Amino acid sequence: MAFKQRWLALALTLIVSVGFIDSGRAQTSLEQSLAQEHMLLADHGFIPWQWLKSSCDDCSIMLLPTHEKVRTEKVRLFIQGLSAHKKDLQALYKIHGAEYTMLAQMAVGILGRESLFGESNRYRLKEAMPGGVHLLKVLQSYLTGKPVNENSRGLTQIKFLPELITQNYDINSDNLSVPENAAVATMGYLIEALAQLKRRVVLNKLDHINPQNYADYLPYIYFGGTRAIIKKTATPEKNLYVQDMKVFMSWIEVYEQPLGPQTLDTH
Repeated sequence: MAFKQRWLALALTLIVSVGFIDSGRAQTSLEQSLAQEHMLLADHGFIPWQWLKSSCDDCSIMLLPTHEKVRTEKVRLFIQGLSAHKKDLQALYKIHGAEYTMLAQMAVGILGRESLFGESNRYRLKEAMPGGVHLLKVLQSYLTGKPVNENSRGLTQIKFLPELITQNYDINSDNLSVPENAAVATMGYLIEALAQLKRRVVLNKLDHINPQNYADYLPYIYFGGTRAIIKKTATPEKNLYVQDMKVFMSWIEVYEQPLGPQTLDTH
C-alpha cells in the first residue's frame, strides 16, 4: 500500500510537470494552468497543507510552483526530489512527516535565496570555477590569519554534507548541482538543523523560539549564524536572508494526501 501511494505521488508529480510544459506550448495563462493543476490535485485526494494545522505523518506531499520564476525544469526536479524522498528521509532521520513538509517548503525558499533557483550569475561562476573560489579563500585566510572557509556547493550552497546523507546516498559536493541531489542534501541539513535548534531552545532557554517561528530562526543555522540565536541577538524580521527566503517560500503551494487522523509532537 505504501509503495502504491508513493507511486501515485510520483506519477502525479510527472503529470503536473508535463502540464507545465504543455501549458507553455499552448500559451495558456499561468492562472489557467494553476486552475487545471489544482483540479488535478483535488481529483487525486490532495488537500492544502498548513504547518501546525496539518499533522499527517505518512502522507504523500506535492509542492506546486505558483510563480513564473519557479516553474522551471530545475525547480521541478528539485521539488520532485523533495516529494519522492519524503518516506526514506523520514525513516532515516526519524522525523515526523509534518516537520518534513515544513522543511521541504523551507528548502525551496533556500534554493531561491542561495542561487535564485540555479539561475544567478554568482552561482554559475562559483560552480564553474570551484578551484578558483577555493584559492581565493586560501589567500583570504593567509591575509587575515583566519581559518579557510569551506566552499559552499550546489544549488542550495551547502558547506557541509550531513554524514547520514553521504552514507546512504550517492551524493557528494561535486554533484550537488543535480536538483534531486541538492534536494536530498538540503533536507538532511535542515532536519539536523531543526534538531539542533530544539536542543538550543532547551539548553539556552530560548523561550521566544517555538514551532510557530521555526522558519524564522532555522535559516540562522543554515547560513552560519547560530551564535546570534544563542546570544538572543537574531532579528529575523530585519534579516534580509530570512525575509527573502520567506518570499520564495510563498511562491510554492504545499499539498498532502491524507491517510487518516494523526498527531504531531513538535518537541
